[in-house]
Amino acid sequence: MFKHSESLLAAALAMTFFPAFAADFPVGTYLVDGSKTALTFDAKGKFHVEESMKTLVAGSYTVKGSQIQFTDQEGPWACTKSGEKTGSYSWSVDKSGLSFTKVADSCADRATSLAGVKWKAQP
Repeated sequence: MFKHSESLLAAALAMTFFPAFAADFPVGTYLVDGSKTALTFDAKGKFHVEESMKTLVAGSYTVKGSQIQFTDQEGPWACTKSGEKTGSYSWSVDKSGLSFTKVADSCADRATSLAGVKWKAQP
């Protein structure tokens, strides 16, 4: 019983300190055809966009089911104005790549960059 309580406590703490992720969200690095801009998701809820080894925007993301929420934190492309820092999208993945559809986002630049394109997984 004591070990079970420790497991429950560990799970509760993990949920408190780490954002929720969908088990099937495909972490990794993605490019749009013909672009040198790379979008990378790690398994700890962080994302960054790079071009020529320079970080353009970095932040955090959370996934719940087919919804993803981006929160920009730094970089020259980061949306940091009041009401623009966080945007919500639905996501889907198939053999042609990862795609996003805007749900709610006041940052026009992020919406234009993410939605309506296929992000191809990189090896």
